Amino acid sequence: MIMRYALLFLVLHAWLFGSAQEVRMVNGRKHLVHTVEAGQTLYAIARVHAVPVDALLTANPAANEGLRIGQQLLVPMDAVVRKEARSAPTMLVEGELKHVAARKETLFGIAKRYQVDVNELMRRNPSITDGLREGMEVIIPVGKVTGVSAPVLRPADQSATVDHLVQPGETLFALGKRYGVKPEEIQAANGGLPEGLRAGIVVRIPRQEAGLPLPAAKDSTVVRERYHVAFLLPFSLARNDSSLAATELATSGPQFYGPTRIAAQFYAGAQLALDSLAKQGLNAEVTVLDMGDDQRAWTSVLKNPKLENVDLFIGPFHRSAIEQLARGNSNSHIVCPVPQTNKVLLGNTNVSKVAPARSDLVKHAARYVALRHASDNVIMVRPEIPSDKEIQEQMLGTINAALADRAGRYRDSVLVVKAGRRDIGELISKLDKTRLNVIVAPSEDVEFVTTLVSKLKPLAEKNRIVVIGMESWLNMDPVASSDLDVLGFLFAAGSFADPTDPRLVEFTRVYRERFKTDVDEYALLGFDVTYYYLRALLTQGASFTQHFDLVRTEPLHMGFRMGRTGPENGFRNEHGIMLQQKDLQLVKAP
Repeated sequence: MIMRYALLFLVLHAWLFGSAQEVRMVNGRKHLVHTVEAGQTLYAIARVHAVPVDALLTANPAANEGLRIGQQLLVPMDAVVRKEARSAPTMLVEGELKHVAARKETLFGIAKRYQVDVNELMRRNPSITDGLREGMEVIIPVGKVTGVSAPVLRPADQSATVDHLVQPGETLFALGKRYGVKPEEIQAANGGLPEGLRAGIVVRIPRQEAGLPLPAAKDSTVVRERYHVAFLLPFSLARNDSSLAATELATSGPQFYGPTRIAAQFYAGAQLALDSLAKQGLNAEVTVLDMGDDQRAWTSVLKNPKLENVDLFIGPFHRSAIEQLARGNSNSHIVCPVPQTNKVLLGNTNVSKVAPARSDLVKHAARYVALRHASDNVIMVRPEIPSDKEIQEQMLGTINAALADRAGRYRDSVLVVKAGRRDIGELISKLDKTRLNVIVAPSEDVEFVTTLVSKLKPLAEKNRIVVIGMESWLNMDPVASSDLDVLGFLFAAGSFADPTDPRLVEFTRVYRERFKTDVDEYALLGFDVTYYYLRALLTQGASFTQHFDLVRTEPLHMGFRMGRTGPENGFRNEHGIMLQQKDLQLVKAP
């Protein structure tokens, strides 16, 4: 009976998290597979699944060395503590826990249960100062837990290892040869493997180069020794004679033709990626051709015999050129690295588009709202503006679908308030002084956005408010950055270069030293796109589009979550990054 209850609890818990979780049989025991996310700790994971920390460590000896983002933990289902399972908390963003108060439960009792000082609970949950009631949600600040060892409370991070699911018959010697590391290094990275290498467990493999994961192809026979890669970029070199002559007369120095500068920066970043991949074993023939920036130029380029038997094209930048290339190279994969409409993917199964579409970013922001703010007062302001209708419907539908899977939600669906360009309707009357008010405003209309910001700003002094909007707000002249600061402005973006990231700092140093110029967004784009797709070739072979889920890199300014748009269409990047306006600058949102 206990086993049945434990299984039922874990299955329901997985459903509440909004995603199916794998169950794996190891040595005759059933284990739930938990994928570690940023900020999560052994303590929090054990609490959520109602199992002792020691049980987790026994099933996952590598966890003794700390958790990593993306790591798969085996949760033994027969170790579930029935009493704890009945009221287990749920996991929040960055590893905090959410506990729902039971009947007659006290704040002191909750503090004792989670080993947190009651004052810390009250600081994290200001709404409970007036008393605890049944059904109230209490956020447990895991970082404030006492009486627990440091490793158990250490948040997951990125580290210099990669996961490998052990297959029947595999040995440490075979794994070492496959990944190019010593067997004893694998053993040391996994707590010594006291129970040996067992089929079904996940072990850490030390990477050959820090910061660069090394997943292996599902079918290693598809990986070849040499690949042919072509860069088709709009250098437009012929345009620069007249451009340079004109700018030298009008300025103190030469200024290259716009597309030339963009292509040069992109390829400079790509060269650094190629250098890094060569050190990891990539053997590639690289062809670079100038596509120009009009159809007369690229039509002749696409007939160049150098483009025969190309495995991967990076570029062109123009939609018509991509479609023309795709028709004649159905066995090659083509990457569109710059923003384009999703129409470029229609009917072109061998094309990828890496810049997320506006609709994908709107949906990303919607899912963030449901994940982070389900228990808050979420209000969507919907002005009657025809040009905003599409993104309004995308935002509303995605939030409501995501809220349906969230436990402890304040409402089953988002509260919608109608408005106009110069008024915000009944929004003010819907603000709640006892909760965080999350104002969702999917609009790119300057007049409406200006009205919304100006009318919400004075209300932020007496109400807790954050506003979810669009990236385009940053470029609206009437909207001041200082006002967005006050409103905790958040939006979804396709990329973000964090100036404090040590990797970016090092990349900038190397780039300047080699190319004698500053890094811009196209240099970062060239590096990230080239590294991701050539890494896919290196580890997954020419059929890498079937294994996008195995291609893991740590990009400098963007992420990759590639998904097929439809069975007859190509792949688009659905990855987004939530950014927040804070202290007159942008930072990654919590």
